[in-house]
Amino acid sequence: MPEPHELDTMFYPDSVAVVGASANPLSWGGTSFLSRLQKLEFPGELYPVNPRDTEILGLKAYPSVRSIPNPPDLAIIAIPASAVPQVLKDCVANGVKNVHIFSSGFAETGLEEGRRLDEEITAIIQKGGLRVVGPNCMGLYIPKSKLAYWGAEPTGSGPVAFLSQSGGHAEMLSEYAQDLGVYFSKVISFGNARGLQAVDFLEYLAQDPETSIITMYLEGIREGNRFVQLIKSINRTKPVIIWKGGLTESGSRAVASHTGSLAGEERMWDAFFTQTGAVRVNSLQEIVDVVMAFLYLQPPRGRRTLLIGGGGGNSVAMADICNQEGLEVPHLAEETRQQLNTFISLAGNSARNPVDAWMLQNNVDLFRRALELSVADPVIDLVILDKYIWGEDDDEGPGNSQEAEKVGDFIIDFAKNNRFGKPVVLALNGRLNAPDSATSTAELWRKFALAGVPTYISQQSASRALSSFIGYHQFQQKHAGDL
Repeated sequence: MPEPHELDTMFYPDSVAVVGASANPLSWGGTSFLSRLQKLEFPGELYPVNPRDTEILGLKAYPSVRSIPNPPDLAIIAIPASAVPQVLKDCVANGVKNVHIFSSGFAETGLEEGRRLDEEITAIIQKGGLRVVGPNCMGLYIPKSKLAYWGAEPTGSGPVAFLSQSGGHAEMLSEYAQDLGVYFSKVISFGNARGLQAVDFLEYLAQDPETSIITMYLEGIREGNRFVQLIKSINRTKPVIIWKGGLTESGSRAVASHTGSLAGEERMWDAFFTQTGAVRVNSLQEIVDVVMAFLYLQPPRGRRTLLIGGGGGNSVAMADICNQEGLEVPHLAEETRQQLNTFISLAGNSARNPVDAWMLQNNVDLFRRALELSVADPVIDLVILDKYIWGEDDDEGPGNSQEAEKVGDFIIDFAKNNRFGKPVVLALNGRLNAPDSATSTAELWRKFALAGVPTYISQQSASRALSSFIGYHQFQQKHAGDL
């Protein structure tokens, strides 16, 4: 059995002090953190800290961290920046090792007072041997230990970790991802990183048995060489997916005012991704898009893609998008096309690839035949199924057909259990002018995603996620013998 890691007591604490909690019902910060921990029924001891109150939310309050009789495993600090140095000193005096500084107002302000406070707390952290997350961050979101005092109320834990210099991104991802059935082992918002660095968390996640996929939002990085070597090593067994912010001039200026980081040049990061094989993304949505591929798909043999669904100009657009994202759209074999043409009407349809079979989506038997014939073709490695979303006024469409649910159930079963072993994903395609289109799309998105079928809001999202997924595995094959 592996030895416990020193950060285990931070991620799985038996006791938590919340500095800045208040009996004032209008206060935020520490009070909201404390009430959230109570709501989630955090199983450990909770210690509100406030020099003016003796009881907060039904719990005995303490005037300082130093006065808590049993040193808590974790202290959350949510008070004005000017008071943070004294609290850190109290943590050192009482033997508290793990600290999350929610407070902002340090170097990220660009002001002399903020820089002075930043230097002061950094010195205390280093001298006292504190393990600090922050300052200027949301901190920790650990569903398994019910240490989730912000973000979506967790409904489960999973294999995905997210490291983020942005607290807002961490909160949004916890909500967005969970809604699609993507669950987290750990979400860590680390802000200015005056204590623990991204590399420290990466070293932990590399050996964490609860984490198999690591995602990141980065603005700047310290210890660049160590970071590169860690990513190269971890990425061999645990995919690392990174959104690097601040690559433009305007973004770089925003980074400096957000977390006080140095963003770095774009060409430097281009070289980083080429060297490490980490998966590069450009949004929170794309993080989840790629994660779904890693969670539910086996790597295909290649990039040759069957596009099925379509409809006239949409088929052309689908093929263009696939090519632009690095996927191939090969012609189906003549024998396959002849068999498809026996039951796909040639009037306005095509059995080449893309297979224009959108009208078959209201007939489960015909749709099964078309899909199985096409997927069986040896020129095909993977499938993007273009699922049309019908509006309420589409009288002839599958939206009002009793077959619609059967088709959906068949798609789920085929995607998860097809005998060809070829990955299948969905790209949703809705009528923009249908009054219920957005609702229908959202409902179907969740239905398929929660069933374990990677489902995307557009053809471009599907193609890009698959290309990134395949690119990761091709990189690993190419560098399999590297040390």
